[in-house]
Amino acid sequence: MTLKEGKQKDYYYKVLKENYPDLTIEYDIIYPGNEWGNASSSYYHALNMLFNDIARQYRIPKRIPAYLFNDILDINDLVVVILDQMDYLLKSQGQKSPYGFAAYTISQLEEPLGTIRNKLTGLKGVGKVTERIIHEIMHSGTSKYYEKLLVGDL
Repeated sequence: MTLKEGKQKDYYYKVLKENYPDLTIEYDIIYPGNEWGNASSSYYHALNMLFNDIARQYRIPKRIPAYLFNDILDINDLVVVILDQMDYLLKSQGQKSPYGFAAYTISQLEEPLGTIRNKLTGLKGVGKVTERIIHEIMHSGTSKYYEKLLVGDL
C-alpha cells in the first residue's frame, strides 16, 4: 500500500483516526512522506523477512510457480518469467541479481531463443551462469536454482 500526499492519505488518516487513533503515530513512522507515498524501506524489509520466514516454514512458493505457465507461454516468455521471478526473489532477500537485466534483454528478442542457443552469452546481461540456467529452462521448463529460490531453500 502507498499513502500519497493528498486525498488518498487524508481519507485514510480520517478513517484511521475514527477507528484506531492510537495507530496514527505508527503510520507516521511507516510512511515518512515521500512523493510516491511509499512506506519506509525498513518496513518493506521487515515485511519481506516475515513473509519469507512464513513461506519457508510452510513451503509456500513466494511467486506463482512457472510450471503453471508452461502450456500458455512460448519458450522466450517462460525464460523471461522465470528469470524475472529469480531477480525478484533474490532482491527480496537483499541480494544482488543479474537476472532482471537478462530477462529484459530476452523479452526484447524477436527470434526464438532456440535459434541463438549457442550464442546466449552474446546477449546483454547473460553470462555463463545465466546461460546455463536458460538452457536448463529451455530443456526442462524450469530451473533447480529457481525452484529452490521459490520455496526458500537458499
